[in-house]
Amino acid sequence: MARTKLTDKQKKKIIADYIETQNYSETGRRNNVADVTVKDVIMKNPDVLKNLEQKKEEDTKDILEYMNDITKGQKKVINLSLEVITEMLENRDKRLTGRDIAMIYGVIFDKALKYKEIQLKDKENSNENENLNKVKDIMISIKRVADEDGKEN
Repeated sequence: MARTKLTDKQKKKIIADYIETQNYSETGRRNNVADVTVKDVIMKNPDVLKNLEQKKEEDTKDILEYMNDITKGQKKVINLSLEVITEMLENRDKRLTGRDIAMIYGVIFDKALKYKEIQLKDKENSNENENLNKVKDIMISIKRVADEDGKEN
């Protein structure tokens, strides 16, 4: 099979697709080239790995922000539900039966447990972020030491 030389435009598209997919085979399919060709293009462009790390960090940040937004929405729903239920109980609508009150109590109890679970997740996410930052700092320090050792030799 004859090899054709890739144009700069094709190489840039391969790099962009690889950063998105992080998969040699998928990138090859998108660009109608072998996965070995994709790997060659990526390995000859060390900036790609830097861009890939940056994209991973951005994706992680986006996911954490999304999770935080969902948590805020859940808390708002719980608070609004409690307000409505409290108002119903205080106004003692004659249509409110013992069964209704038991169901309301069950909902409140269930939502309180869910709220505590959300708070624990928030705390865990905060701790995980701190740990990730510590690991990142350690890795940067190790890289600096390795770079300094390389310069001395």
